[in-house]
Amino acid sequence: MLMHKMNNSKKSIADRILDLGDFLKTPKLAEDIRKEIKDKTGYSFDLQDIRVNLLYLLRREKLKRKKEGSFYKYHT
Repeated sequence: MLMHKMNNSKKSIADRILDLGDFLKTPKLAEDIRKEIKDKTGYSFDLQDIRVNLLYLLRREKLKRKKEGSFYKYHT
């Protein structure tokens, strides 16, 4: 009898950010992205974890950012 291994892989925070799709067409603050992930998926992440993953995506050219005042806004 063959046993099928369940795929228990979890999505990374970076993947969850990219899954927001059209939400990121307009520049958003990290706090807005955190709230949207919470509202859309029910997952809650620390703001620092969101910021680290935004930087990760920026460096891999998956996202862009622009500075507005003393804050950065991220977008696709």
